[in-house]
Amino acid sequence: MYAPSTDNSNHVGASWGARCAVAIALGAAFWFVGHSFTESRVTQRQGSLLASRVENQFAEQQKVTNIGSAAGYLLVAAVGAACWMTAPRVAWAWRSPLMWLGLAYLLWCVASMAWSIEPSLSLRKLAILGFMYVGAVGLASRFDLDDLAWITVLTFFGYLVVGVAAEAACGTLRPWSNGYRFSGTCHPNDQGLQCALLVLTAGFLTWRHRSRVWLQGALIAAGLAGLAMTKSRTTLAALLVAVGLAAVVRWRGPRRWIVVCGGLLLTCLAGLAAAFSSVAARDGLADVAAMGRRENIGTLSGRLPLWKQAWIEAQDRLIAGHGYGAFWRERNVLRFSKRFAWHIPHAHNAYIDHVLATGLVGLLLFLAWVITAAAAALRRAEQPGRASSYLVVSLIAFSLVHGVSESKLPGAGMAGFVLLAAIACVTLHRPQLEAQLAAEPMEPTPGLRPWRLGSCGWQPAGAPRWPSMPTPARGGR
Repeated sequence: MYAPSTDNSNHVGASWGARCAVAIALGAAFWFVGHSFTESRVTQRQGSLLASRVENQFAEQQKVTNIGSAAGYLLVAAVGAACWMTAPRVAWAWRSPLMWLGLAYLLWCVASMAWSIEPSLSLRKLAILGFMYVGAVGLASRFDLDDLAWITVLTFFGYLVVGVAAEAACGTLRPWSNGYRFSGTCHPNDQGLQCALLVLTAGFLTWRHRSRVWLQGALIAAGLAGLAMTKSRTTLAALLVAVGLAAVVRWRGPRRWIVVCGGLLLTCLAGLAAAFSSVAARDGLADVAAMGRRENIGTLSGRLPLWKQAWIEAQDRLIAGHGYGAFWRERNVLRFSKRFAWHIPHAHNAYIDHVLATGLVGLLLFLAWVITAAAAALRRAEQPGRASSYLVVSLIAFSLVHGVSESKLPGAGMAGFVLLAAIACVTLHRPQLEAQLAAEPMEPTPGLRPWRLGSCGWQPAGAPRWPSMPTPARGGR
């Protein structure tokens, strides 16, 4: 839906049994990490009390290792190892800058233990990162991006269904009440992120013979409904940017400019309509844009003062940081939570958190890595049968926008794992799959042929560069 559909009659990807098995295994693994059947009841109870009267669970998590989380991350690594052992031959792209940037970022995170303010906490966080890397690389060696999209959709749709059932069983499913936010089996912000990624990846699903638009539309509608009930504003903004980018990059030549100009025209018309509308209408539109959460909107729900203080703390170790995952130790979590009167597990800004953890060097390495991955995915998308590479571009754009006011991506949850696996799919080379795609006869999709600038304006790549002129008959005038 977001990317051009291709008819790959020979390439069918992994079997449905393998896809479902991995989706169930990953769903169970990350369930141990951050899900609970009674989470909605806990979230509702905490929302009705002051932060000082509720135990700070984030501080407790930094103090001790949760056995369930440890088991979950071990299962993620086990899934990756099993995928690697059953995968065909994989070639490492040692000459690719993408490979070296990813290794450089990982090694810098490991090296930060040398100057960490809490080495034991950094070691735990690095172990989690290592398990995530092993799982992502193993998954990318066994499955391609089409398979990854299906695994992601199956997992997140399962979380959504179980979340609705959990709230219905706990009696907390009340979307008509004021202040309600759908949480399901995790925090509303985490649930909103999962619903948004369900919507995003569902648009890139492919089928062997014919597309099932009704199923695709149903999955997207379910994800949008879940996202609307979570009232996650940052996640919605990131989703709109990612979907808009996917709509732009899928087209070539003049059609791309038509899409861009159409989007700008709609934005201008919306601005004019808002300028000439009444105060009551503008107030209603602002309430819709804020998803009904207009309290403390001037400070972005308390984020602006938090960012200011976190940046002051980051300047103490601006270049190298405080050590990977070490800044948000128990002492700092309690100190920031007491100062701002709400439970603060992180800076609610991925860029500031990167500087706090690994300094400006780590932030620049990470940005260079993901931007290079997006560029590599765009190049792959030009090849036959590689339209799903646009998913990587959309996921990276989503994570960069989402990181402005959240610190979930990259993170230690299922959403962060999907991002790592997508980048790994672009990094690794699978010679057997590439030879299969190169041998397939690909029929061009109407309206999606490569375009170039010729003498008569933008033309399809197969058209002659210069207009053919009739050759005069010999001896004629």
